[in-house]
Amino acid sequence: MQTTIKGIKIHSIATALPPDIEELSELDMIFGEEEISRIIKTNGIERIRKAPEGLCASDMCVAATNLILNSESVKESNISNEIDGIVFVSQTPDYILPATSCTLQKRLGLSKNSVAIDINHGCSGYIYGLYQASMMVAAGGCRSVLMCAGDVLSCYVNPLDKNERMVFGDAGSATLITRGDGQIGFAFHTDGSGAEHLIIPSGGSRQPRSDETAQVNMRPDGGLRSDEELFINGIEVMNFALREVPKAVTQALEAVGWSKEEVTLFGLHQANKFIVDYLRKILKVPALKVPVAMKDTGNTSAASIPLMLCQERDRFVNDEMLTKSILCGFGVGFSCGVAALDLSDVNIFEPIEINF
Repeated sequence: MQTTIKGIKIHSIATALPPDIEELSELDMIFGEEEISRIIKTNGIERIRKAPEGLCASDMCVAATNLILNSESVKESNISNEIDGIVFVSQTPDYILPATSCTLQKRLGLSKNSVAIDINHGCSGYIYGLYQASMMVAAGGCRSVLMCAGDVLSCYVNPLDKNERMVFGDAGSATLITRGDGQIGFAFHTDGSGAEHLIIPSGGSRQPRSDETAQVNMRPDGGLRSDEELFINGIEVMNFALREVPKAVTQALEAVGWSKEEVTLFGLHQANKFIVDYLRKILKVPALKVPVAMKDTGNTSAASIPLMLCQERDRFVNDEMLTKSILCGFGVGFSCGVAALDLSDVNIFEPIEINF
């Protein structure tokens, strides 16, 4: 599907990282120096950020939110008092129930008249969150919506599974959407037949945890993990992205009437360097327009797009680089979401490290 939502404005984007850093080169004693070198070269990830036990995605989202709410542009206005909606996008919520967005309402001191929504999405989650928040504002129900997106997937990765351990990091983000004269063009694609290729099989109602699901076994792909830990079929995820992302980008461009050549920034989900570079070549766009920024953080799932924007903020000193931006998330689901929007007037903050 594709659509355009008008009457909105993205005010600010902020991100927060956990304090722990894992150098992938130091894993050579586990996986072998040659294998480590090969994976780092292919993925373009040299280190990942990991949340220590007890640090949740919501904690990093709160830190990112406070960075926005304490900024001069918000303090000088009445925006913080106008927030009456919160959307939390994550596949690692605080609890099975209640919704994390409800607990965030209290933690952030938002109005009790706020609407609170959780969205269970990962790699494409940031775009889904923008879509939900934009609809809430454009429909007239909310004056301003805080959209938080983040994950702590590292705690679901078996430390002896190199396919996942050397890819996934943790982060949280906050994006403030308000009323305005802007618009965002959206395009989405969903193919649930690929769900089995990026999944934590056990822990939900379909397959509850048990002694059997907790058993760690060597899998056909060479990974060592249990059914309660993350599995990714990288080849199938890549094939989905290469097949569907270009189509979705075209649909989003059609929604706002842009040509591909007009686009000033292609902000792709930071899955790994190989996939981002391959997509850039298929899209036939210059490397300068496609940031690659996962080297020091890893793939941070729902937070990867805003984290990339915050990491690369110094490159965007010329606002024209953000005037016609394409943001695209793809992966778990399988799902793909694209947003076409103007980011030139958005307050983008440098990533902060959370104290824990």
